[in-house]
Amino acid sequence: MLIANAAAAILLWSGTAIAQTVQLPSIETFSYSGSVLVPDSGAAFLGGNKSASFGSNRSGLQRGFGSSQSLSQATASATIIDLAEIDRQILGGTPEQFLERERDREKKRDKPGTATQAMTLDPDYRGKSLVRYARAQYRQGNTSAAFDGYRQAIAVLSPQLKNLATAEFKRVFGAAAEQALHMASLP
Repeated sequence: MLIANAAAAILLWSGTAIAQTVQLPSIETFSYSGSVLVPDSGAAFLGGNKSASFGSNRSGLQRGFGSSQSLSQATASATIIDLAEIDRQILGGTPEQFLERERDREKKRDKPGTATQAMTLDPDYRGKSLVRYARAQYRQGNTSAAFDGYRQAIAVLSPQLKNLATAEFKRVFGAAAEQALHMASLP
């Protein structure tokens, strides 16, 4: 019985020797230097590289075959985007005609007594508008928008109005306003 176990152990041990194959990667590159004419929305074939390999392996009574093929190619494609044509389609007319219409619109807006004229005369116009927006949002219960409105207003107001807006911001939002102002003052 001892001899049978020893013979079985020797057979099992000798069965662990397995042939191993390690395949190393192969890298192939090619380059192209030259020029081609490519039509709008077209493509041109620049060149390519095709490779193939075949092999066989024999171990005892067993035989193995293998093959590998690869194809690499380079193409060039082009799409022309005419921005002036896009402007003409979107804006109606040439870009010069669009600019002329915008200038006419600005002249009409800048007449005395209009909001545009007030904005150009009052440097704090935007900041005051943001404070009014923040107050309205706070009254409607939208505290997040109000908080952001005050912060933006404080960033653009002149020093005197900035102090007033800061005091109002702190009165409405308390410690959260203090923290936001402190974070904004950090470099």
